[in-house]
Amino acid sequence: MNLLHKLFLAIVLTFSLSAPAMACPLCKEGIPEAGEREEDGHDPDRLSKAYNYSIFAFIGIPFGFTGILGYGIYRIHRRESAKPPCAG
Repeated sequence: MNLLHKLFLAIVLTFSLSAPAMACPLCKEGIPEAGEREEDGHDPDRLSKAYNYSIFAFIGIPFGFTGILGYGIYRIHRRESAKPPCAG
């Protein structure tokens, strides 16, 4: 069994043995309590979109910072490797 087959098997087992994910407690309880009508001042669609945007932000910001940090390290490494060696 080569590495590709082992990797594929690991991915298939990971996804087949995992349980379905439930919403976080805040999202799960917050959206049904919002009400069905806009008359009470709560719009369930708007609230669920707000939860989605906050999740996107909480996921996107760390990945963005990691990407910027990785790019900075890459540039420093590339700049150092492009310098001519010191004649000593």
